[in-house]
Amino acid sequence: MRRGQRTATILQQLQRDGVVRDEWIPLVYMKIFRGRDSLKAGVYQFDKPLAPVDVLDKLIRGDVILKTVTVREGLDRFAIGKLFADEKLGTEAEWKKATGDPDLIRDIAPNAESLEGYLFPDTYKFDPGTPATTIVRAMVANFRKHWGGELALIATGLDVHQTVTLASIVETEARLPQERPIVASVYVNRLHRHMLLGADPTVIYAIKLAGRWDGNIHKADLQIASPYNTYRFPGLPPGPIANPGLASLRAAAAPATSPYLYFVARNDGSHVFATNAADHNRNVEIYQRQYFRDRRRAQQQQQQQPQAK
Repeated sequence: MRRGQRTATILQQLQRDGVVRDEWIPLVYMKIFRGRDSLKAGVYQFDKPLAPVDVLDKLIRGDVILKTVTVREGLDRFAIGKLFADEKLGTEAEWKKATGDPDLIRDIAPNAESLEGYLFPDTYKFDPGTPATTIVRAMVANFRKHWGGELALIATGLDVHQTVTLASIVETEARLPQERPIVASVYVNRLHRHMLLGADPTVIYAIKLAGRWDGNIHKADLQIASPYNTYRFPGLPPGPIANPGLASLRAAAAPATSPYLYFVARNDGSHVFATNAADHNRNVEIYQRQYFRDRRRAQQQQQQQPQAK
């Protein structure tokens, strides 16, 4: 059912589809007994026989089929656009345009260049055919709902946009909930010492904006001339690089108090933290270089073993 369709037209379609046997009796019933009610637009499913009155009650209630889409934490606006476009809820081009306009958060983030970071991760349900602009407004409204309370009391010296930007980096770096405040503290400590943040996810985002992302980050990519490249440009990037969830927003708004300036992945979802470059380089050797050398050696040995007959 489309918005603006006349009741008679809707009942004619239901009769042609075999939902009701006769269009006139339901029409008379609507005019006499339900004259103040209207039929709600949307997509309906009738999987069992219903009396005409029950059919009309369903249409008046608006008991429509909804598309359910779950947006996980850490997706950027382009990935979210593809997710909804795959469900026929707008096109990727429509999503890129809708999320590229920061007007919906201009009052709290006047420096934002897009809605990146403000599309709150959650499970959403919409009528089929709902336009991208409507869904984007709902996601931003969801962000605003969660931003209140303790998150609005920022004690880091960062404004809203900077806090959401930091949260987006934390979201893409930390997998364990208990590590998020510590990861946030590393970046805050580096900011206070005017050190480069050196966050790989910001480089990946820069590559995506340049249209060159192939799924892998290369050594040459660390030199990309983008303000999102935190290996070259000091401070936080101009804006978020993904859409953080509540845990990462909390971590960015209230980081742990720590002496750490470095961290490296242990390859099991956790990280090891360090206060100085010497310890960090040693951790990189152990948990990155040596780990992958041992892994390659084990794979080679496995390939060289004779096949059992």
